Amino acid sequence: MTTPNSTYAKPFLTVPEQIRRLRGRGMDCGDDAYAAEVLERYGYYRLSGYWHLYRDRPAPPAPRFDDEGREIRLDTFVAGTRLAHVVSLYEFDNELRMRLGDVLSTVETAFRFFIGHRLGRVDAFAHRHPWTLGATRQEDSSAPPEPTAAYCKWLKEYDRHEQRARGDFVVHFRQQYGPHLPIWVATEVMSFGVLSSLYDLMLQADQEILAARFQIRTADGRGDRGALSNWLNALRNVRNICAHYGRLWNRAFDVTIDAPGQARKDADGLLAPLADDGTNNRLYGVLLVLRHLLLTIAPEKGDVVDLADFIEDNSRTVGFGMEQLGFPGGWRSSPIWDLAFALDRSPMVAASLLDRAECMTAAETRESLTGAEVIDEKRTRTLAQAARAKKAAQRSLLRAYLKHGVVIEVELGGTKFYPAFQFRDGKIVDALAEINRALARSCGGSDPTDVARALLDWWQTPRSDLRLDVDGSDRSPLDLLDSVTEEQFAAAIDESDARRSFAASDLG
Repeated sequence: MTTPNSTYAKPFLTVPEQIRRLRGRGMDCGDDAYAAEVLERYGYYRLSGYWHLYRDRPAPPAPRFDDEGREIRLDTFVAGTRLAHVVSLYEFDNELRMRLGDVLSTVETAFRFFIGHRLGRVDAFAHRHPWTLGATRQEDSSAPPEPTAAYCKWLKEYDRHEQRARGDFVVHFRQQYGPHLPIWVATEVMSFGVLSSLYDLMLQADQEILAARFQIRTADGRGDRGALSNWLNALRNVRNICAHYGRLWNRAFDVTIDAPGQARKDADGLLAPLADDGTNNRLYGVLLVLRHLLLTIAPEKGDVVDLADFIEDNSRTVGFGMEQLGFPGGWRSSPIWDLAFALDRSPMVAASLLDRAECMTAAETRESLTGAEVIDEKRTRTLAQAARAKKAAQRSLLRAYLKHGVVIEVELGGTKFYPAFQFRDGKIVDALAEINRALARSCGGSDPTDVARALLDWWQTPRSDLRLDVDGSDRSPLDLLDSVTEEQFAAAIDESDARRSFAASDLG
């Protein structure tokens, strides 16, 4: 037998004794039968979080805060405090918790897909290959890189989740392929905490792409990966509170929500309230984050707006202040709480395009253009001068491709990307360039992201009018381009008249 290491010495109280104590401290408990029923149903300790706000404060000149800055509350209750009102607050909070849990589930499910999908495009077991994540360190240049301590800690925790997973789909994978799960299955067995930690281990570029997809931006427009990491941690914290039936009403959360750089820069922005101390650790801040995320995940869903309406209605019927949940004055005037409000869809489309094809940044694309011709190439130059001249020629060549509309360009978070299949032998594939230019011109003045999507659709969609693959299946123009010479490709496209299948009217 062990002796508890605790100074707690308050006596056990029976339910009748609890009722007498509450009445003795000034609470109207109603009749004994009602008071006993609710205390047995919910528990004295659980309800105490809801009546704490109605305990008396010390009268001046007594101090209102203790040495650690916490507000001092007396054991007695403010006159008029009723147990029935406390129960109404609890029951409201219980309904709020269930509704919030449903919204959190939608967001969590989406992140399981987006993180797994982003990593899966590179390696089916990216989570087990730290070099794919960029989670390696090399203290000795003569030795191979080693996984970081953060990755080793993460993998140990993930392995615990994988080993105890027992779902039908997990059993199927183990029977068919072995004990380890590919990333798109692995994300389904991770806790939300393990999932959010995996995001922190991803390559910076991948983190920024995901943040930009959800329109969480730094001051200069890039994806704010730090803010998204913080949001995932904050949502994990709230999810755990919901899962363990914790209190949401009148609560300051342990994880303070970060305002993205762009929100700090623009005081009138949709997310600007997250920079306020009275909002970023209260429920309103969580709802604002969830509303923003759902607008990029499921724009048609008004669940968070409905939740805000539910809180506002209950603030009047139950009787509490919206400020107790962090709602700032005039919060309704923000357009984000209008059911008809929508965010720009281009970042969502652009991010999906980056998942569909291996892409290079503008810098990487310029560097790949080794076929760029230097002006006055015969001129004598030092090695440094020759390198600068080559870079200038590569920049000029990419600008020329863009000017003539022969290259597919995807812009996301202020960064421009180019599908790698467009380039071969240090330059653009000539036959591809002609097709891109013709198809892009037929799009007129459409949104550039929609044009990029339409062109990528055409290149990647299998077509019955092209020569069949060796296995008898239909081939896409891109499949054909990868398997034949440029001349053969151009002839096959002309013979099948495959360009007719491009429908500019389908844009947007």
